[in-house]
Amino acid sequence: MRKGTIFILLLFAALLLSSCGLMEGEPFIEPVPQADIERFSNNRAIVNLRHYPALSAQPAFSHFAIFYRIYVSNIPEFSPSPATFNAINPTLHSNYNTIRPFIDSDSLFGANMHDQFRRLGFWYLALEGNANINAILNNAIGNIVEFNFPSGENPFIRIGPGNIYDTAGNITNVHTLWRSNDGGRFTPVPENRFFRNTDDLRNPEHIIPQRNADVANIAGERQYTYAAMFIVAVGMNSSTFATVHSTPSLIHVFQLPD
Repeated sequence: MRKGTIFILLLFAALLLSSCGLMEGEPFIEPVPQADIERFSNNRAIVNLRHYPALSAQPAFSHFAIFYRIYVSNIPEFSPSPATFNAINPTLHSNYNTIRPFIDSDSLFGANMHDQFRRLGFWYLALEGNANINAILNNAIGNIVEFNFPSGENPFIRIGPGNIYDTAGNITNVHTLWRSNDGGRFTPVPENRFFRNTDDLRNPEHIIPQRNADVANIAGERQYTYAAMFIVAVGMNSSTFATVHSTPSLIHVFQLPD
């Protein structure tokens, strides 16, 4: 067999392995199963990490990443689901349909989810004060992460064993959610970066790459905003130092409080 033919066959085999998921020798990063996420109405979700492998059992694992995008809408939706995504915002519907084949997939693991989400206009979730979200979420392994978008308050996450309140009736281990600014590359409006439904957030004049790059607009009336969030586990190939991703899971589509 000629050398050129052999090279083409080897190249084809490598591409085939890549398209089916992990390249040979790449570590497998455990996803958060979609079944381990519970959603409540339009303002709360629980990510159950009680059964997620300990860090010692998954040496290639590095951290969790949460991707989000905000969508302007003209309807209130009490229970967002794939059946209502198009009514909320057609771009939300389109984005979800692009990501949906990866969720709980047995063949698409290992895909570069950073590139997938960034192409769709998603950004990395942050925490108020630039708290170390990677360390905080890693400390949640063995517990739950509760996402809460309460009416009239700044949305937050809480890490804990299950009960949101301590013995004194206080909410404990809480971190307020922040929108991304991509390391200062764009300036979100309002400047406080909270996930709140405001006139400035919905204003088309601000939905530009330099300001609200994390917002998807809609034609017509603009009264409401929603945030779609997905969780992905991230790791590293110790041989090539390449980043490896798990498949994603949808946390929820939250309606932002006024």
